[in-house]
Amino acid sequence: MYTQTYTASALAYQELKTLVLLGEVPVGVRLREERLAERLGMSRTPVREALLRLHAERFLDRHPEGGFKAANPSAQTMRELYEVRRALELFALRRARSTSGHDRTALEELREEWIVLDRDSGELDAEFVHLDEDFHRRLAESAGNRQLAEELRSVSERIRPVRTHDFITPGRISATIEQHLEILGEVLAKRIGRASTLLDRHIGESQSVVEVAVAQVLERMLSIGERDTSW
Repeated sequence: MYTQTYTASALAYQELKTLVLLGEVPVGVRLREERLAERLGMSRTPVREALLRLHAERFLDRHPEGGFKAANPSAQTMRELYEVRRALELFALRRARSTSGHDRTALEELREEWIVLDRDSGELDAEFVHLDEDFHRRLAESAGNRQLAEELRSVSERIRPVRTHDFITPGRISATIEQHLEILGEVLAKRIGRASTLLDRHIGESQSVVEVAVAQVLERMLSIGERDTSW
C-alpha cells in the first residue's frame, strides 16, 4: 500500500510540475484537488501530497482563498537571485587561491561522478536540476567555507522553479555536463582564472536560457486567463 501511494504521489508530482513548467496553468487560478485528481485519473491523496511538495519547492504559492496557485515567475527576482548566485560562486572559486587551495580529493570524486552522468545523459530529465545544484554547492564547498556553500544552497532552492526551465530546453543537460567537466578540469589544474571565466560564462548562459523560457511560460499563462475555472 505504501509503495502504491508513493508511486501515485510521484506521478502526480511529475505531471503537475510539467504543467506548471510549460505554462499550462493560468495565472491566479486556485488549483482544486478534486479537479486535479479527476484530470490525472487518481485519488485526491497523492494529488494533495504533490501540491504540498510543489509548494515546498516554490513551484506553487498559497491562494488567498485557500489551497494553491501556480507561482508567478518574476523576472526581476530571477535576475537578482542569479546575481547573488554568481557572486557567491565566483567568490568561493577565487577564495581558495588565496588560502590553502581546493579540496582536491573532493573535486576528483565530483569529476568521476559527472563523467558517469555524461555517459548516461540521455536518461536524465528536468530533475537534473538537483544534480546541478549539488555540483555547484560541492564546488563552492571544496574551497573550504561551508557557510558560503550553505548560503549558495539557500539561493539555489529559491531559484529552482525558474532554473528547472534550463533543463527542459533541448540540449541543455548535455551542454551543462560538458561545461561542468571543463570547469573541474581547470580547477584541478589550478588554473583558477580560466576556471572563473568558464564558471561566469556558464552561469550567464544558464540565465539567458532561463529568461527566454520564463518569458514564454508567463505569456502562455497569461493567455489562458484568470477566468479559466476548469482547475
